[in-house]
Amino acid sequence: MAVKNNYIVIPAYNPDVRLIALLKELSEKLEAVLLIVNDGSRLETKEIFQEAERYGIVLQHDRNYGKGKAVKTALTFIREQMDSGRIIIADADGQHTAADIARLLEAKTIEKNVLIIGSRCFQGKIPLRSRLGNQLTRAAFWLLSGRWLKDTQTGLRAFDSTLIPMLLEISGDRYEYETNMLLTCIKEKIRIVEVPIETIYLEGNKSSHFRPLKDSARIYMTMLKFVSSSFLSFCIDYLLFGILLSLTSGLGVITADAVSNIMARIVSASFNFIVNRNYVFQYKGSLLQSALGYAALALSILAVNTAMLLWLVRDWGMGGLEAKIVVEVTIFFLNFLVQKFFIFKKRPVHTAL
Repeated sequence: MAVKNNYIVIPAYNPDVRLIALLKELSEKLEAVLLIVNDGSRLETKEIFQEAERYGIVLQHDRNYGKGKAVKTALTFIREQMDSGRIIIADADGQHTAADIARLLEAKTIEKNVLIIGSRCFQGKIPLRSRLGNQLTRAAFWLLSGRWLKDTQTGLRAFDSTLIPMLLEISGDRYEYETNMLLTCIKEKIRIVEVPIETIYLEGNKSSHFRPLKDSARIYMTMLKFVSSSFLSFCIDYLLFGILLSLTSGLGVITADAVSNIMARIVSASFNFIVNRNYVFQYKGSLLQSALGYAALALSILAVNTAMLLWLVRDWGMGGLEAKIVVEVTIFFLNFLVQKFFIFKKRPVHTAL
């Protein structure tokens, strides 16, 4: 039996009878306060939530705000109305079993500065969009955080209530909140522990309210902004390179390529620094320090960039414009990782608990 002051938070949007079955089993097997958040569900689900009130407390949203907002509503309620304790976040569609919820709730590792996540193994018959989505998200998350997690999209999570102030400050009202929670925990040195859970996809995962395009865009927003910034910088770089290449053609192929590449890179790198600092990574640290760090990176990349460019032109016989594209694509991810983890790395801002 779980200890006292346990809370199980279940965001629910247009749930069916599987929610009631889960609540019934949880109330029978666990000693915990069940908090169900009606996230602006249709009127047809009114009876479901009325039945849910037999097992726990139902919090209401006047419209659909998203899973992140629903979690924050429940956490605010716990902070203001309840005692401290252990908190579980679980899905309402039956993809998290009562046994797995109990496993996380009773984990001995739940303490201050620890986030426990239920990690699915993704073996067996998994819907294609779910398998690909999780693989892409794991890779993108590794690029963003430097930490490899087996399941970054799991909705089953456990933590001590001392983390509530920090969790309420995390941005995002929809599914991106779950990814932002993981990123924030890594930034704040909160230990993340993965606990294996059962992998369940019901009816090809039709019950999921995840919107592949919109919600993926929210999750990958930092990466998408970096790609956009890099693409604009590349366009400036490539355009100037072409113009300068034609103006310096009388200097000889190798000299013209080198001079044009260096001059175009200086302009595009300056643009890239301003955009990445202010809009992509939203860095608030020292301007001088970040500028010096970026300048060192830019010079290093410029040296590698130019050397690779000349090598492709001279030894492989490629045209200058074609070689330029190959070089830029090659160094893109290295550029992102260095900027993310060294140039614009945010210092942890610890929340008073």
